[in-house]
Amino acid sequence: MRFKRQISHRIENKTPGPKVDAGFTMVELLLVIGVISIVLGAIVGSFDSMSRFFTRENVKADTQKKTRFGLDFMIQDIQLAGLNPHEMAGGGILAATPTSLQLASDLNFDRDFDDPFENVTYSLNGTRLEHTNHLGMETLVQDVSDFSFTYFDANGNVLPQPINLPEIRSIGVSITLTSQATRGEDVLRNYSTRIRCRNL
Repeated sequence: MRFKRQISHRIENKTPGPKVDAGFTMVELLLVIGVISIVLGAIVGSFDSMSRFFTRENVKADTQKKTRFGLDFMIQDIQLAGLNPHEMAGGGILAATPTSLQLASDLNFDRDFDDPFENVTYSLNGTRLEHTNHLGMETLVQDVSDFSFTYFDANGNVLPQPINLPEIRSIGVSITLTSQATRGEDVLRNYSTRIRCRNL
């Protein structure tokens, strides 16, 4: 009994200790919210920048692929321009301006230039590089912002306009494509090459 009484006395006479708060103050909450906002802002900004980078690179790759396809097609025709094993009249370069070119080649050696793909024209129409043959006109490359042919003689000199067609020995091609990536960003791709006409 005495022991119980002592415990009871101690409990009753216990002095209260310091009060402990179980929550956060408004300042602490504001600081945490501020830190979280900064971290989230950095993550969102980084993600947005990365997303734009990948979109831009994809547009560049797509633009490059389209341009290469168009140029390869054209280069092959220019190299074969004037192929004429029987030396018939009417072959070679039929028309040449800074933005259009007409070629004729006897590709199947049948002494004429009116078979499929033997008479072709390349020309710029607005922002489209067009290819015309026996099947009609098709768009070879779109989004062309600049395009030009340059004609050279046997000594490598640039031929002045109007072009004297028999003097042409090589042709320079320059093409610039402008494609929109993201948020108004434009991706420009420029390709220039010089093609020797093997049969002229």
